[in-house]
Amino acid sequence: MSRALLHGVLVSVALASPVSSAVSDPGIELDHVWIMVSPGAPERSALERAGFQISKDVNHHQGTGTSSITVEFENTYLELVWPDPKVPVSPGMERAAEKSHQRQLWRTSGWCPIGVGFRHTTSSSEALPLPIWRWTADWMPKGSVMEMLTPRDDTRSPALFIEPLALSDTGEQAARAKLYLHPIGVHRITATQLISPKTYQPIAALTYMQKQHLLSIKPGDEWIVELTFDEGKREKSKDLRPDLPLVIRY
Repeated sequence: MSRALLHGVLVSVALASPVSSAVSDPGIELDHVWIMVSPGAPERSALERAGFQISKDVNHHQGTGTSSITVEFENTYLELVWPDPKVPVSPGMERAAEKSHQRQLWRTSGWCPIGVGFRHTTSSSEALPLPIWRWTADWMPKGSVMEMLTPRDDTRSPALFIEPLALSDTGEQAARAKLYLHPIGVHRITATQLISPKTYQPIAALTYMQKQHLLSIKPGDEWIVELTFDEGKREKSKDLRPDLPLVIRY
């Protein structure tokens, strides 16, 4: 249940008011990264060739018409998400399903196929100095909301969002990671960098996250996410293109 609709950046609900005050400690950290892929995620083979073990579980996101698989690490996970015609789309969620479809067709649609989720680290986290919008669902703990940082109708930016504290169980994540032994020998994601098309102008949320050292962004030829594992101590890298817009360093 904690992973259902986590890419709910595709969902539309009420806007929240921007907060203008500055904060020194955002009280958030990386939760996971997702990439929109083809139905059934045949791109998983690129991850397996690179030395990752993929969870056997397939997650079905009821209401948004998507499914996903994951690669588990001690502190986070990588998720491959795809539009799934076998998973129902709830009334009013048609726009969300269309966004998933456009992100999947990123090579021709121009949409970014990458999402980066963060999580609150304390129950007293301050409001962010960013315009955000929020949504909730019946499966979420009462009173909790997902905070969306990418503007609702933005078709070019990565999906950025923050999960409520009630959905962030780092102990559970660490326990899940113990079930998988990656042949490549990596354990934790320690840095996330986004490569964007040169013509792309970063939204406020991306700039803010970079200033907080939660991720970095630099211009390039296309959308790519670079994940560094275990501080890159082995000084190795693998480029998973063209199967996935992903480069790993470890």
